[in-house]
Amino acid sequence: MANKRQNDMYQEIFKEFIALKDKDLKKSQEVFKSVFDQVKKKLEEQCNFFAKYATQVLYAGSVYDGIKVSKLDEFDMNIVIRLPINYDDSEDGIILENDLPGFVKLRIGRAFDNLDKQKEWESCHKITRDWRDNDKYLLQNKFRSWLHSLIQTALNSMKHEVTVNDVKYILSYKSSGPAYTLNIKSVPTDEPFNLDVDLVPVIRFMLPRWPKGYKNINNDKAKEWFVVPKPNKNIETSNLQNKCWRLSFQEQEKYIMRDLKQLKITIRLVKKLRDARGMKHIASYYIKTLFLWKIQRTNHKKYWESNVSTIFKDMIEEFYDAVNKKNIPYFWHEKNNLIGGVKETVLRVYADKLKEVLDSINKNDVEKLSSYLLTKEEFDIFKNSEFFKKYQTAAVHRQMSMESTSSYQSSQSRDVPDSSQSSNTDVIKDLMDKISVLTKRVNSQEERIKALEMNKQKLSVNAAYNGFIPEKNSEVSDLLTF
Repeated sequence: MANKRQNDMYQEIFKEFIALKDKDLKKSQEVFKSVFDQVKKKLEEQCNFFAKYATQVLYAGSVYDGIKVSKLDEFDMNIVIRLPINYDDSEDGIILENDLPGFVKLRIGRAFDNLDKQKEWESCHKITRDWRDNDKYLLQNKFRSWLHSLIQTALNSMKHEVTVNDVKYILSYKSSGPAYTLNIKSVPTDEPFNLDVDLVPVIRFMLPRWPKGYKNINNDKAKEWFVVPKPNKNIETSNLQNKCWRLSFQEQEKYIMRDLKQLKITIRLVKKLRDARGMKHIASYYIKTLFLWKIQRTNHKKYWESNVSTIFKDMIEEFYDAVNKKNIPYFWHEKNNLIGGVKETVLRVYADKLKEVLDSINKNDVEKLSSYLLTKEEFDIFKNSEFFKKYQTAAVHRQMSMESTSSYQSSQSRDVPDSSQSSNTDVIKDLMDKISVLTKRVNSQEERIKALEMNKQKLSVNAAYNGFIPEKNSEVSDLLTF
């Protein structure tokens, strides 16, 4: 019953506060596709290299994995850029150096050196000359800056406006950390619409090439992997930071998470909890990583067919243990601690918050648990819902039933002694019966003695009168023996 109450609550919260609304999802995708098609056309007009080598645009992050929470107001898009060289692991291709777990350095020697000898150098390839440092390492900050400059120029030429289905939208472009974000916003007079899209240029590699020292699932259905120009924040020197490219195995991760029934629902519940509890230093990818490890440990689809309440509790325990130990190992390379850069004081606060959630789960305190999953405003809405009112009514009925049962049992315990009490009562009753019999016999004998004494007195009088003294009466003595 406890699990059922929690399952019902999770289902209701998921439906009302987590699941993406079909209408919103469709509109966001439709607007973005139209906007980006128009932006991409401008990019191709102004840059021959982009027109020739920007081969594909892919969803990335939570949208790609199908684990986005609440609303589609932001997502990541990877723009795949093909380098105009071969990708062999040699001096004539790209040499990957794996000094730091989770990141690689790309050293490109003769392959780039010879680009200026090709006929397309001036018209197309010349922009690549600034992408390397003096040691031939490809610099991720230069790669990002190139795309950023292109997009900014394209938006300026479009006057930062675009029309989709006769509706006007305002476009802006800003830097947010290492990423550059395209914002698409409705004009004040129209229905509100706001969408942030991180546009990230990535370089794609293909199997059989694979970075050394990294876990390989050896599956021909997930052949692509990427290097992404996002720096390692734990590196203090900008020179080294700019050489390091983050690895992305999103295709392999999606393959690992396929066909696991309750997996994505539970991930989204944990992410919602993260948001509601204000754990902003725990990235969505860190939570996804906890689930990847769980998939490997359970190694069976049957586990993911369990009740959501069971899996959710297990994963909050995993989350708590990881934060408490201050370590979420990168799935593909355990030596990379994903939360290694988060302050210990922050992690202690997060551990305390997760412990409170676990306590409410173990106590089956559904109301408290739901408050942890929702913001204050959402919880106020939830408390006024028909579901919550029915839950409270059922809770009152359960309490009354428990009190009634307890009262009845208490009454029964007073009226019906236990086996030891019953045994003692039987012994006492038996003794009282024997005493009663003896008392009656004593009373009867006393009456007979009195009668004999009176008879004796009469005999004594007669004897004295007749000169006769009687013998001791043996009958009286016998009567006194029980």
